[in-house]
Amino acid sequence: MRGRVRQGICGLLVIGALFTGAYVCASLLGWGCPLQHFTGIPCPGCGMSRALFALLRLDFGAALRCHPMIYVLPPVVLYTLFGKKPLLGSKTRERVLLWGTLGLWAAVWIVRLIVRDPLVWGTV
Repeated sequence: MRGRVRQGICGLLVIGALFTGAYVCASLLGWGCPLQHFTGIPCPGCGMSRALFALLRLDFGAALRCHPMIYVLPPVVLYTLFGKKPLLGSKTRERVLLWGTLGLWAAVWIVRLIVRDPLVWGTV
């Protein structure tokens, strides 16, 4: 159990470092998304920071508009880092859930690319 908690804390530290890097890129360098800055294509997570800040302000509608996966991602990340294994009674169901989450995220990204979502493309 202690190893699992230690791994979860290390995972949270890595996620925190990634968010810190994104914040530094946005505030100091003026980039909204480094991938979009260099390639012109927004990443699958574009809008996630805005959605998180909207959630912190308890503005649930704005969070959903910024990135719909904001409601799916935190429980999945917390389970992946700290959850008791296996989820739902078997490793197969756990894999289906995690791959399904990734597939849903990819589908949201592709739909947002196709409709040229202004929050994703930075035209707002």
